[in-house]
Amino acid sequence: MTVSVAVRTHASSVVNASVAGELVAAIDSCLGALDTPLMRKATDALRNQGFDEAECANLIAEVGSQPDAVQQVAQLRDRIWSVDVPSADIERCLLLHTVHRRRGEIVRLRMGDGVLRCLSDELRFLADPLERDAVQLRAPSDNFVSMAKIATLRRFPAGQLQIERSGIPLSWLPRVGPRGLTILLPFLARRTRGRRPFFFHHIAWRRKNRLFLLEIEQNRSYYRIAQELESHPEVRGLLTESWLHSPDTFGVSPHLAWLNKPFAENGGLILTLGVAPESSGVLTGGGERRRLYEQGKFRPTTAMAIWPRAAMLDWARSHPELAD
Repeated sequence: MTVSVAVRTHASSVVNASVAGELVAAIDSCLGALDTPLMRKATDALRNQGFDEAECANLIAEVGSQPDAVQQVAQLRDRIWSVDVPSADIERCLLLHTVHRRRGEIVRLRMGDGVLRCLSDELRFLADPLERDAVQLRAPSDNFVSMAKIATLRRFPAGQLQIERSGIPLSWLPRVGPRGLTILLPFLARRTRGRRPFFFHHIAWRRKNRLFLLEIEQNRSYYRIAQELESHPEVRGLLTESWLHSPDTFGVSPHLAWLNKPFAENGGLILTLGVAPESSGVLTGGGERRRLYEQGKFRPTTAMAIWPRAAMLDWARSHPELAD
């Protein structure tokens, strides 16, 4: 089955024809993947467990929002396949059926060319992943949750970063402390005019360089996100929270300091939120950070970074070289 629905990014404009064709072809590749012997076998196994395509899509839609949904996927897989088989075939089958179920919504997305190209890449990967990458989709991994959100249009790839709609939780307010509140509250009142909705960004696991974050790729992602701000005027800006944006991190890993440069130099705000747990990944891949932490010389913290829409759009207008 092929898809031939017009792809739209704005309410009144049709997306670049080559981008539209790329997205439709990527969706078709997912539909074709469902017709392979392995996915037909997985589909039959799911049906024997009472999961038709609608139920597959419903389960994936709950992943990342209902606390036990991702564990339900893992348990479903283990009932079908041997728990000793390190495969994510059932997860892929669930995701592919979700794309099939939502194909009409996907081709009608109001998103910019850059994000649509990144989405096409994610769908092509889902249709035909390398074996070493496919296993990364095994539930309950963060990578599986990320792909579940992409397949259900709750998260969007933008290159090195991914975005989803969110806001500043009230629980963050006491974490910035009294002094931080005197900075944060006026900033929200004057610069963003509210604490939601924002585009919240995450680091993409399928980025170009999985060992390192690249400044140029980060900036290209920011440019794509700024394009989305243009077509979504209700979104107040860009938001994130991570140890990667904490000034305390740069004291022991100065090579990461560029991560805060766009925010600090272009109208953004960065505030520390308190201690970063080991589970955040702050000690992963950072031998020096771990050594100093074990010596009691490094106290990992996490920080929030906010980039108001007007400031981010101004930055993007001054960097047309970052356009796709």
